[in-house]
Amino acid sequence: MATSNSQPICSNLRTRANYVPGLQHTNAEYNPNDYTPCFCLKTLHVVGPDDRPVSPQDCTNRRACFEPLGATVA
Repeated sequence: MATSNSQPICSNLRTRANYVPGLQHTNAEYNPNDYTPCFCLKTLHVVGPDDRPVSPQDCTNRRACFEPLGATVA
């Protein structure tokens, strides 16, 4: 996943659409103008493990908690 400016988005970013058949964001881009509420899969909340808000614009590789798509957890 990537934002419209092609920055990678954290694999832990989710919306409710991820769980509705036919609406999943798999292999799609998040629209930065879309105000769909997001949450972090690690915290299950609207803030990430670093206590900062989550959104497609914020959850990029500039954050310490960022995990790229396809990352394996050890």
